[in-house]
Amino acid sequence: MIAKWVILIIVVFLIYWSLRNLQRAKKQSTKSKNEIEDMVCCAHCGLHIPRTESITANKKYFCSIDHQQLYLKSSQ
Repeated sequence: MIAKWVILIIVVFLIYWSLRNLQRAKKQSTKSKNEIEDMVCCAHCGLHIPRTESITANKKYFCSIDHQQLYLKSSQ
């Protein structure tokens, strides 16, 4: 009798846990689809990239470390 209750509690918990995870995943996918990210221009080559993926130096944005170093060498 006690084993049946334990199994029932475990099953209810697993259903609750899976539904909660599905709701979280749905909220995150909806949030990421609606989110618009700022684009910036590489100061060396002019490539447009998302701000979060860029490298910043001297208030300028770069698409890679190589372009950052090339720009800084050419500006000296």
